[in-house]
Amino acid sequence: MEYKVIDSCEWTYPDVWDYASETDGYKGYALSGSYATFRVIVRGFDNALSVSLDGADIYEEIAIPVEANPNFENGFLPHFPERIAPFSVYDCMKPYCEKIEKKNDVTSIYFAVRAESENISTEILLSDGVSEVRIPVEVTVKGKLPKETLKIAMGYCIHQVIEKHGLDPRDRREEFFEVDGKYLSMLRKMHQNRYFLEPEHIWKKDGQWHFDFSHFNRRVRKLLELGFNGFHINGIGFRRSWDGPEIIVHGMDGLSYEAYDFLRKYLPALRENLRENGWLENDMFCIGIADEPNRFNALTYRALACMVRRYLPEIKIYDAVSYVPVYGAIDIWVPRADEFERNREAFETFKEDGDEVWHYVCLYPRDDGYINRFMDIPLLATRYLYWANYKYDLSGYLHWSVNNYQGGLDPYGASCPGHINAGSRSVLPAGDDKLLYPGDNEPYISARFEMHRESAEDYEMLRAIALHNKPLADEICESCFRSFTDVEFDPIKFRSAHNKLICEYASLNNK
Repeated sequence: MEYKVIDSCEWTYPDVWDYASETDGYKGYALSGSYATFRVIVRGFDNALSVSLDGADIYEEIAIPVEANPNFENGFLPHFPERIAPFSVYDCMKPYCEKIEKKNDVTSIYFAVRAESENISTEILLSDGVSEVRIPVEVTVKGKLPKETLKIAMGYCIHQVIEKHGLDPRDRREEFFEVDGKYLSMLRKMHQNRYFLEPEHIWKKDGQWHFDFSHFNRRVRKLLELGFNGFHINGIGFRRSWDGPEIIVHGMDGLSYEAYDFLRKYLPALRENLRENGWLENDMFCIGIADEPNRFNALTYRALACMVRRYLPEIKIYDAVSYVPVYGAIDIWVPRADEFERNREAFETFKEDGDEVWHYVCLYPRDDGYINRFMDIPLLATRYLYWANYKYDLSGYLHWSVNNYQGGLDPYGASCPGHINAGSRSVLPAGDDKLLYPGDNEPYISARFEMHRESAEDYEMLRAIALHNKPLADEICESCFRSFTDVEFDPIKFRSAHNKLICEYASLNNK
């Protein structure tokens, strides 16, 4: 039986044995309250493999097929893509249970060693009943997990939980709430602290609008108990097309009298509900107008924003947005990474007026070397997403999906599904629609999920160092992240910078 230890920031594949970060044991740093993470790849075992490591979460990695490299309009660049499809990559992580059956030439196992207050010296035992190997593990525990300050919002689809797990809440209520709770807990583990909400139960009867916020309120209370602290009310409207001026509000043209009559009743009712529950202040809630406004519907967008300002003045307006003429209509700007870089000077002026600026990625930016969270570009590309927040002083990050599996397809078998948005058809790059996989009565995390979790912790360390020594924090950031298209993909160089980040952050606790 052969093995290698691989850095957790490097992809592993079922048909690849040699890696840049490979060693014969693990030795690294971890924050107290977090994890030391790494992979072990194995080949040459005869029977099912047993794995043991005290004080660690162990995952059997599942190879996910990547069937295409879509949407590279400007051609390939180094690392973009990292591999030419078709291929399979170890992205999904199933909690280890008793044995691992051999399924591929190379088996990959993910370890997350729980870091407490003391250093750890232990070993992994791998055995197939015929032979065994022991792998040394040394973890130096430094500092404490920082407090969350970065605002993170990613789309969680309850309907996909119902469908993929076969849990209709009408007749399997307790089972549904149990699985739903596991998904929500996973979002919190990833340091997601904001949640997309949509008030349900809006209807019209005898010419009168009626609003029932009871389900909305129950959901908010549950999320607050789990540690979420911010909520995004989904847009009051949506664009009809990419090149038309219309924004549709509850089935009506947004500029029609009927839409006005709806909003002048809905928005005050929503405001009163938030006020009664003590949720109207402290930026707990924000509201969208229409996702990704463009130059065609910008005037309609601004008109609808005026309605929100009039009837719901305490709540900030947010949206994912390109650089389009909606100035003054948005309080929380969420530009796509490439749009931000192209128009950075303008976005900085919005900050001067007290607006927040976040960033987002989706199926684009795809080419020109922009980092994103796809399975056919380096895993480190995902790790740097929140380094961008530090570099550019962006207070949040948004993505449309953690589990919005597209087209009714099996997420274990189709990584590049078709997607329709406002009449526009596209093919999603591998992994754009998911960070979580539907497992056995629970979600299974992904390698990219782990990169998001660790990136959030990196951001908080950079931010904490900067409060005491900004040039030092900038130096560490610049050693790996210089722009959305200029990052360090060498896992050894990244790990060296990350070790310095942990050590410098930990030294603050001793001052």
